[in-house]
Amino acid sequence: MEIGQVCYKIAGRDAGGCCVILEVIDKNYVLVDGETRRKKCNIRHIEPVNVKLKVTKNSSKEDILNLLENEGLVKPKKKNANSKIKPGKKS
Repeated sequence: MEIGQVCYKIAGRDAGGCCVILEVIDKNYVLVDGETRRKKCNIRHIEPVNVKLKVTKNSSKEDILNLLENEGLVKPKKKNANSKIKPGKKS
């Protein structure tokens, strides 16, 4: 496992999401981010893919998702026209 390695989560709450390794913590744990939450992850809970990206620990979630979209590993999110308008709570 190396920094920039693209993986898929295979266990836990974010299972099925594509992620990138941002830091190797020790022989069992890595820091991941992407379609998953940025958090420490056991290496037994991820499946590596033969793709590596140039990222740093300080890369933003948007940057990581853009790199994954450019590689064709995740689908771009569709923007809903009504997503900006949120109804207020009427009292």
